[in-house]
Amino acid sequence: MQINLQNVGMVDLDRQPDNCPVCLNGIHPIDTGQAGSCDGVLERIFRCPRQECGHFFVTRYQGRRHANGLVEHNLAESIPLTIRISDHSPTIQAVSPDFVTIYGEAERAEQSGFKLVCGPGYRKALEFLIKDYVIRSHPAKSEEIKRLFLGKCIADLVTDVKVKQVAARAVWLGNDETHYLRKWEGKDLTNLKALIKLTVHWIEMDELTQAALRDMPEGK
Repeated sequence: MQINLQNVGMVDLDRQPDNCPVCLNGIHPIDTGQAGSCDGVLERIFRCPRQECGHFFVTRYQGRRHANGLVEHNLAESIPLTIRISDHSPTIQAVSPDFVTIYGEAERAEQSGFKLVCGPGYRKALEFLIKDYVIRSHPAKSEEIKRLFLGKCIADLVTDVKVKQVAARAVWLGNDETHYLRKWEGKDLTNLKALIKLTVHWIEMDELTQAALRDMPEGK
């Protein structure tokens, strides 16, 4: 049921949203004064003040009743949510299209609030990227590479020093996202994604360098 907040009585909201879920920009939202409540969840309608956007959106507040009987509403989420997916170069798309797909799914999970499952998704994306990259240089060992532990694959078969160094560290943090105990306390998804981006960067640089050398061989 849709009701006007002015008729709800005392409503204690912990805060207003400070980002528009549609355009993803930081904002001071316009409060329309309209809300609905069901099963302890308050849904309040705001509007983005940006001229380039102007969309209405719903912010959900989870109710929590205190001992004195007052109900505090804590901001839970705003919808509809625009998911921002990373763009990958044609070079990376050619090296590992599965990496691009899996990484995008991990980003969707993270931005939808599934913080505990997106980490293993990023770790899986990294494995596809590294193994697809290595298989390009060792096609005859394709089946063997697919069965290798990722750390051993990097240590034994990645020859580019920068790729080897950053990929190994990305695996360390990626493993923390899949194991019960963490080895790298103080490191989180932000650090993992930064190392994956570095791995992507150096793989792309290596691929572009090899392509340039093939295109312009010595001896002409």
